[in-house]
Parts: sequence; structure tokens; C-alpha cells
Amino acid sequence: MLTLLIIVFFAVPLASFSWGLRGHFRSSGGMPSAMRALTAASSLSALLFLVLVVTGDVGGLRVFVFVTVASASVALFWWAVRTTMDRPPQLAHSQSDPDSLYENGPYAFVRHPFYLAYCLFWLGSAVAAGGLQWLAAALLIGWYFAIAKSEEARFSNTLMAASYIRYRRRTGMIVPRVHGMLGW
Repeated sequence: MLTLLIIVFFAVPLASFSWGLRGHFRSSGGMPSAMRALTAASSLSALLFLVLVVTGDVGGLRVFVFVTVASASVALFWWAVRTTMDRPPQLAHSQSDPDSLYENGPYAFVRHPFYLAYCLFWLGSAVAAGGLQWLAAALLIGWYFAIAKSEEARFSNTLMAASYIRYRRRTGMIVPRVHGMLGW
């Protein structure tokens, strides 16, 4: 029963993220090869997770943590989708300079709420499955941080550079800054 619960709470975020890849994010010229690699790495990590969960012994606290974190991940993802619905962001690994600066919704707390949603999901998967899933989660989380840094560097090439500097001072990149949330 717990295994089925984990699989359901694993499938919903993955389905949401997959929809975002095709149905929300903008991409000119198709999917970048680095995004294809990230998708492949995510798919292998998902398969590893399923193998570990089905063949392992997943207990109550780990299931509770996973369900809670996966739910938070999905809620954050859809909040970010709703916030960016009028002007969806560019697909990760796009080489285009940013053309939008979002500062409301979840963007008031972190500059990359989509990446935070993904990081939460993979962190939760590692808690639930343990073992090699920790390595897979660390790889993917590190990858999201690297993408975010790369995307942020391109803001300096835009007319939004000064606004982005002010925005960076009050918000965390992927992890919220407490002082920014409190207005310090």
C-alpha cells in the first residue's frame, strides 16, 4: 500500500513537469541538446527511484516526508505556471537572453521557483528511496543550480540588468532568503 502511495505521489509531479516541458515553456528552434540530456538524466533517475522503491523497504516516516515534499513541489510548480501563464519562461538551456523579469507569485521569494520545485521533488525522492537515489538527486539538483547560474549571467546583456541586480539582492536564487522575505 505504501509503495502504491509513493508511486502515485511520484507520478503526479513527473506528469506536471513533463507537461511544462511541452506545454508551458517557450523554445525557439526546438529542444536544446543539453535539455535533452537533462531529460534523459531525469528519466534514468525516475527509473532508479521506481526500482529502489519497489525492491526496497520504504517505511512510514520516509513516505510521509516524500508525500509532503512531493506535494509542496507540485504546488510550487503550478503556482509558478499560473504566475507565468501570460508570458511563459524560456526552456532551460535556451541560449536566448531573457526577455521577462518575474517578481510576483513565487518569484517574490526565489528567482527560480521551477528549479526549486524540481529540487524539492528529487530531494524527496532521495529521502524515500535512499541509496543510489541520493547520488541521482545530488546530480540533478547540482544541474539545476548550474542552469540557474547560467541563465542569471545572461541578464547582464539585457535592458533589465539593473532591475535584475536589485531583484537578486532581495531574493534567493533557488533557496529563499529569510531577510528578503521579511523586507530586511
